[in-house]
Amino acid sequence: MTPVDPNPQVPLEVTSTSLLEGLMDPHNDRVWTEFFERYGPIVRGFARKLGLREHEADDAVQETMVTFVTKYREGAYDRQKGRLRSWLCGLASHKIRHILDRRRCREGRTAGQADRTSVLESIPEEDRATEMWEAEWRQAVIRYCLDLIRNESDPTRLRAFELYTLQGWSAEDVAAELGITRNMVYLSKSRVLARVAELRKRINRAWEEGTLL
Repeated sequence: MTPVDPNPQVPLEVTSTSLLEGLMDPHNDRVWTEFFERYGPIVRGFARKLGLREHEADDAVQETMVTFVTKYREGAYDRQKGRLRSWLCGLASHKIRHILDRRRCREGRTAGQADRTSVLESIPEEDRATEMWEAEWRQAVIRYCLDLIRNESDPTRLRAFELYTLQGWSAEDVAAELGITRNMVYLSKSRVLARVAELRKRINRAWEEGTLL
């Protein structure tokens, strides 16, 4: 008899239901929540890297999300002319610079000219900012993949991966901490990375196309 895998990896299917199409309905709370939870952390991380403070980053997320939905409903986004994440990046960049400009004007009332311009001068060039955005996007996709794996994988295996790969523990220390062998540590890393690679393609495609999972 073929043994049953106690931790089966259920294939993640990307549905044909469009998240973007759902945003056309102002009463579709499920789609708005999915949209906000998916892309909001990316905008927030990007805003923080560009110099926004905690509360300013929150404002940037809210303003970017609302602007995206408003413009999408007005027909401003054309999928044939660019990727969703590029358009979202442009909207976020504009909002972040606007918030920084508001801060400059507010603080400039009592500061010298050098201080008034220093905030905006600290913003990186467009190419560098785009790299930062792409990095936030990749990290968000990987975090989502790990959340999915956490629901389907053996907890010890995933913990071994996190300690060894993400936190930099030695294989010996991980094995001692979890009561497993070093080979199991290496095997956990290999299996989790393989699963991340598999899920990452599907998740990234769904996020790029604006589809629901």
